[in-house]
Amino acid sequence: RWAKVYAAAREIKPDMRIWYHSDGNILEIIPELIEIGVTILNPIQPECMDVGTVKKRFGDKVVLDGTIGTQSVMPFGTPADVERTVREMKEIAGRDGALILAPTHVLEPEVPVENIEAFINSSRQS
Repeated sequence: RWAKVYAAAREIKPDMRIWYHSDGNILEIIPELIEIGVTILNPIQPECMDVGTVKKRFGDKVVLDGTIGTQSVMPFGTPADVERTVREMKEIAGRDGALILAPTHVLEPEVPVENIEAFINSSRQS
């Protein structure tokens, strides 16, 4: 069904990007999502999928969105942990520009403000 919807949308706007949201480990269905026209995968959750594996296998076909864990580093890490994770994700998944570096979900109230600041500041660095 989605393939038909995406095809119809692309008849109107051929260069349209298709952003697909699915929680959890979707590694097995990524090839089918690409086949039907998905161009951006959200979220790439490091708690349940290896970011390096997803990038290696599919990074030339889709943009990865996420990679910064909202069930791990954002609520439970230190600002230094967040900075390190951002640097790692940039290196692993962002070297070709096909990464939307972001927390994988909404930031819940238990996320320390210092971790949000660390994410923003380290995201801005080259």
